Amino acid sequence: MEAVLKEIAQLKTENAALRETIARLEKNSGNSSKPPSSDIVKPTKTPKSRRKRKIGAQKGHKQNIRKPFDQTQVDKTIDLKLEVCPVCLENLQASDRPMNIHQQVELVDKPYIVTEYHRRWYWCDGCNRFHIAKLPEDVKKAGLFGPKLMALTAYLKGCGHMSYKTIQAFFSDVLTINVSTGFLTKQVCKVSESLSIPYQELLDQLPHEKHLHVDETGGKENGEKRWNWCFRGGKITLFHVNPSRGSRVLEKLLGTDYAGIITCDFWGAYRKFSRLGLVVLQFCWAHLIREVKFLAESTDKHVSGYGKRLLTAIQLMFSTIHHQDKILERNWHRRMARHREAILWEVRHRLPKNKDANNIAERLWKWQQEYFRFIDAGIPATNNLGEQSIRRVVIDRKVTQGTRSDWGNRWLERIWSVLATCEQRKTNAMSFLKSCIESSLHGLAPPSLLENN
Repeated sequence: MEAVLKEIAQLKTENAALRETIARLEKNSGNSSKPPSSDIVKPTKTPKSRRKRKIGAQKGHKQNIRKPFDQTQVDKTIDLKLEVCPVCLENLQASDRPMNIHQQVELVDKPYIVTEYHRRWYWCDGCNRFHIAKLPEDVKKAGLFGPKLMALTAYLKGCGHMSYKTIQAFFSDVLTINVSTGFLTKQVCKVSESLSIPYQELLDQLPHEKHLHVDETGGKENGEKRWNWCFRGGKITLFHVNPSRGSRVLEKLLGTDYAGIITCDFWGAYRKFSRLGLVVLQFCWAHLIREVKFLAESTDKHVSGYGKRLLTAIQLMFSTIHHQDKILERNWHRRMARHREAILWEVRHRLPKNKDANNIAERLWKWQQEYFRFIDAGIPATNNLGEQSIRRVVIDRKVTQGTRSDWGNRWLERIWSVLATCEQRKTNAMSFLKSCIESSLHGLAPPSLLENN
């Protein structure tokens, strides 16, 4: 009998271990902090009972109409007239009603100009030698491509995530310009150099930002692991490529005397950095919610019940957050205080004997100030803005498979920072790139991304 009981106990232990292993294998981007790219098979969505929406514009949504070109952008005007009535063929009289305007955009057959410089030779009797007329310095430095074509090359590479081969095909097929991939690489190098000062300005501004969304994702440099860091402030975004994912990156870029707020996930580097100086943290609720969802999907009824109760309490808090603009400030703070108490009560109440559940309970209880700081600080409860900004890095990594040199890393962090900051400030990225290139070619100071900061 003793042997049977011993075998039953062993089987129970093995069963529990197997169930835990299965649960961990079922982790995906929806119930954990794993990225969406790690999902081998997307989980089947539960069909919703509500009526399926019709295709197209939805009732109550604001109509989105493209703004027409203004008259300064119109190159050609064709005046369409009627001689006789199209129905009864009678004579017509001109009306005072405003004209109906239809605009059409088309590419020209050759969307570029080629400038040819004729450099004449001259003989000097004094020197007893020939001299040739000099090229303008900016033309000499630019080479074959002018500033706009260089900016276009950089835009296709940085924003379009295109390979040099694809850019080469684009220039050949669309613009009928045949260049080598080596030539395109040199153009990107020139643009990268022209962005060094604007990037340094963003780097110098970073420690002065009162609130930053920070996130990081892995990448490759010639097969070696690299980490792409993203720092998003109120009006700037900076990317930094570094071999380390540790707190020394934060020390290097922000300094140990940084006294702002960092919104981030629960990664240990942020916690270590917070112990070094005056910085305070706001942990991302979206990351925590995914982990709570994992508990709610557990096959153990005690664990799933705990997860569902905690998830409900958090969802009620976010319902209040989403309606903040419709609630008086004093009422909103009062409601948030109640939500905080409810969540912390659910965290400690009927806690199951489960490692993941205990980790979440301990984390929320120990770091409750770092999770609920957003209530009084007036900042978002999640790091969604940081994750949205770093999405361009993830796309680039998937398409290009990383870089192969240190200058490639410098190019990426510069172009990503410029594109993201231009987007935040509603600045035309192509115009900014062109201005930086022209300034570099003429030896002038480049435009600043911090104007009107």
